[in-house]
Amino acid sequence: MEKTQRAVEAMGLALGKFDVSAATPLLGALKEEGLAGVRRDDLLRRLLTQIRLVAVNCRAGRLLGVEEGALPIAARELWPFSEASQLAESLDALRNPEACFRTQLALKTPGGPVHVLYTSWREPADGTDHVTFGLLDVSDRVAAEQALQAQRAQMAHADRLSTLGVMTATIAHEVRQPLSVILASAQAALRWLRRPEPDLPQIEQCLDMIVLGGAKAEETVARLRQLAASRSETRGRCTLGPVIEETVDFLRPELAARQATITLDIESRLPPVCADGVQLRQVLMNLLLNAAQAMADAQCWNRALKVRARAVGAHVQIDVEDSGPGIAEADRDRLFEGFYTTKASGLGLGLKICRQIIEDHGGRIDHLPRPGGGSIFRIRLPAEE
Repeated sequence: MEKTQRAVEAMGLALGKFDVSAATPLLGALKEEGLAGVRRDDLLRRLLTQIRLVAVNCRAGRLLGVEEGALPIAARELWPFSEASQLAESLDALRNPEACFRTQLALKTPGGPVHVLYTSWREPADGTDHVTFGLLDVSDRVAAEQALQAQRAQMAHADRLSTLGVMTATIAHEVRQPLSVILASAQAALRWLRRPEPDLPQIEQCLDMIVLGGAKAEETVARLRQLAASRSETRGRCTLGPVIEETVDFLRPELAARQATITLDIESRLPPVCADGVQLRQVLMNLLLNAAQAMADAQCWNRALKVRARAVGAHVQIDVEDSGPGIAEADRDRLFEGFYTTKASGLGLGLKICRQIIEDHGGRIDHLPRPGGGSIFRIRLPAEE
């Protein structure tokens, strides 16, 4: 036994033991049908109180900030209540003596939360009263993942703001139109009102136009605020047809300024996808603006864009097609790399962020050379069942 203990310490394993003798009736109560939320929370709190940490080795003591002389202590001192159901699930799984349970969670320590991989099992010599567990500290890995996620979010936000900058002319056009309607309608209403005999039907018609113009301006501002927001929508059931149509309608003035025409070919009754609508709009805007700019820079006489959407097997496929100069074969393999760009004023982040967004949605995006010249960017997203 002493040799085994030395081997465990030499390997740097963090081990501990829970006394779970009082857990059986509580686990039985948690399985009651129709258990109310308040009752369930009360049982889980009692479970964390009744289960006691009775042993730790040196490595686990240092990791958890627990001195051996302080034992036993209640599990609630180190196990967060938000993860109490995980502890109950582990004990239920270990009814089978050959089973083990694994999960990742953040345990409470005097120095703050510690992210660990938790593995528990029953030693034959301990019977059913004790559970042995091992801990692997993954705090550095979790911190690195969180930092990477934050960096990706910042890059995506910067790209959205960059896209807004490119679209300044579009914004001015969209806001100017409803304001012009409002101003013209207000002036006309004043003229009808100042007549010796005011024409009330005409005035009412002018006021209706003012209301419509105000609603259009409000809708435009709301759409821009949503696009500029650093926090995207929650993912949910998303129908791609309206997303594509709204994005294209929003971009029409910008595309027209670059003398690009656009057509839509959207299959009726496309299956929905689980997606963040704001992020998908960002991807489509990036692809369409890139294509329009490439055709304008190359001074193409035919500047045609086409967006095609189809159900293909268990996926929804969107093709963004252009009649531009295409992409040189030497550049194709690096298109989606960060900070790689063929544009003099580009940062090389747009396509990388597009790929990250699509892959985060469980899909993929690829570039295909278009027969006869130009490019096709193909997006595939899993359809909801």
